[in-house]
Amino acid sequence: MRSNAPRSRRPAGETRALMLDAAVNRVQHEGLRLDYANIELEDLIRIAGVPRSTVFRIWPDRIAFIADLVRTLFERDPGFDTGFDEQTRQLLDQVVEMGAHASSDEERQGMLRDTLRVAVAHNMQTVENTVAWRAYRTMCAALVSGDVPGGAGIRTLLVEIEARYLDRMAEIYGGLNAAFGLRMRDGVTERDLALAIMAMIDGMSDHSRIDPAAVDTPRVVALGPEGTREWHLAGVAIAGIYTSFTESAG
Repeated sequence: MRSNAPRSRRPAGETRALMLDAAVNRVQHEGLRLDYANIELEDLIRIAGVPRSTVFRIWPDRIAFIADLVRTLFERDPGFDTGFDEQTRQLLDQVVEMGAHASSDEERQGMLRDTLRVAVAHNMQTVENTVAWRAYRTMCAALVSGDVPGGAGIRTLLVEIEARYLDRMAEIYGGLNAAFGLRMRDGVTERDLALAIMAMIDGMSDHSRIDPAAVDTPRVVALGPEGTREWHLAGVAIAGIYTSFTESAG
């Protein structure tokens, strides 16, 4: 809500918060456009009711503001630092506890496959509906296109966001490996596994926007002795990645 306090009296911290709130609200309703055309500082200054001079002391240009905005979107997303949304995290916690009490490697491997099957199908939907990740994909596309200014700053921001996310996912996969009696194969790490899975999910999500039926139509396939199950195509791919990157620790 816009405040009636005089613009000239706003401290920098309040100005920053009001500007980012206005921009977050816009991205939530409109998305982040490839050319960032809907993130105009002058327009947001008017909406936020903040002093122009303070805004340009905080952010020297629009690219600096957009970088701060995207970082804020991720920091406000509860699934960013935790790796998954709450429902997926609860599922993983339950399965990790069950895996610790499994009686055989075969049982643990079956439980891991079933975890991947359910978690990936759910996570594909939540990722697609997350404002922060949609903004991230827009910035990736902008960086590749080369049609927008500030490419070096965009790359620095994306590296920062990816590094934080991959570090957290590496911890999660390390926990899964320990629970299911697995270890990474020589030459690759949990972080490599996280990067490979993230890249596959990103690509699958991009293609789903073009041809959702080709990607999202369930596949009925047997990946183990537990028999046929209904899988999202991304789940089949991740199960293959996981098998390629890990081996039995026994």
